[in-house]
Amino acid sequence: MNNTDVNMVQTEWWCLELPPEWQASCEDDCVTIEDQDSVGAIDISAMCKEGSDVELADLGEFCADLLEAGHKPAVLTVGNGNGWYFAYVDGEDWWREWYLIVGPVVVYITYNTALENRDMDTAAVDEILSTLVIAP
Repeated sequence: MNNTDVNMVQTEWWCLELPPEWQASCEDDCVTIEDQDSVGAIDISAMCKEGSDVELADLGEFCADLLEAGHKPAVLTVGNGNGWYFAYVDGEDWWREWYLIVGPVVVYITYNTALENRDMDTAAVDEILSTLVIAP
């Protein structure tokens, strides 16, 4: 991707680059990112912990429902954030969820699509998220 073909999405807590076929919209504190086909959607929200940094062990509070359902997180780095990643089927839908931290900031990202489209946007979503910069 060359720099003339990307759009920058920036909030108070994070920014990332989008290829031209993807668009972002914001409602309340959540940014939704979709491609022209609207096959799936990326939703991104963030929060800041007052007074101290968020630790990896703190992420269990944010995804307790997934842990209670028996899902096991993978530990990973996305952009400059470290955190947990889940991928799972829920009914007829395919879900990917990231819980990423930098200092006191937690960024929560979901991607969901119909199960039959599970692999359609995987590479594009991973490429978009690789440009993520979280501001502590």
